[in-house]
Amino acid sequence: MDGVVTPDLGRLFSAIASPVDTEGSLPAGVTAQLVQAHVDRGVEGIYCCGSSGEGLLLRPDERMRLVEEVSMAVGDSVPVIAHVGTASTRDSIQLAQHAERVGAVAVSMIPPIYYHYSTDEIMAHYRRVMDAVSIPMIVYNIPQFTGQEFGAEHPLLAEDRVVGVKHTAHSMYQLERMSAKRPDLQLINGFDETYLSATVAGASGAIGTTISLQTDCFKAIRSLLGRGDVARAQQFQARVNHVIEDLVAVGVFPAAKYVESRLTGIDLGPCREPFAPVSPEGVKRLDALVEQMTDDAMAARAVLAES
Repeated sequence: MDGVVTPDLGRLFSAIASPVDTEGSLPAGVTAQLVQAHVDRGVEGIYCCGSSGEGLLLRPDERMRLVEEVSMAVGDSVPVIAHVGTASTRDSIQLAQHAERVGAVAVSMIPPIYYHYSTDEIMAHYRRVMDAVSIPMIVYNIPQFTGQEFGAEHPLLAEDRVVGVKHTAHSMYQLERMSAKRPDLQLINGFDETYLSATVAGASGAIGTTISLQTDCFKAIRSLLGRGDVARAQQFQARVNHVIEDLVAVGVFPAAKYVESRLTGIDLGPCREPFAPVSPEGVKRLDALVEQMTDDAMAARAVLAES
């Protein structure tokens, strides 16, 4: 690919939350604190303004500010990917150009949503954004939210500037088919609950909500798989899934944001409306979950110490 540098996506990327204050605005300095906490915890990359970051609930200027603050905070320590998907081609171009200026190694996009677009229209949307920047594109495949599935045969995946797919879908068959038919692409797992399965099916990296919450557990799964110890890797995937089950029961994005606040000691605020605040019953459940996660992290570190 002339002029396009392909980043190493075989990493554990944290899908970072977007801090807000009591007025619903982005508070000064908090994003930098959060990013540093993630890096200190051992995440290997940062993904901004995706589902976990409430990207579609932020104004374009807020998304640009967040990506810039993240990029400044990490420096050269870990790569940053900016999700720039919107319902508007013009807005996505603006976000992508800004992400490139402030140092993102790649942009990522869901397809345009709400209206029923043809394949040609979706292709044109992505091409317009890719034409506007020199950094590569990671296609965000999340069909349950967008109504559009990017499988191995989709023509978008044949575009030279598309270097990877964030596969946030439960079909391991589709992921394996992409791995078999498109070995030139880097496949990235997007559902934390399928990290083990997706790695076996061909994913080399992961971008997820709970990667920042359970970094050591994900590293333990990867390490155990590398040693051929699938049984123990399954045990740690089960630990991850127990946490995810509780988060989903409370409301995954508000719950994850609350747990992140507890783990880091940084008040990230609530999710923006129309998300509801975590209920008092949910708070009790999540406080108990944090204690369990501490035990999980200790067990994972013991595994990592073995290697």
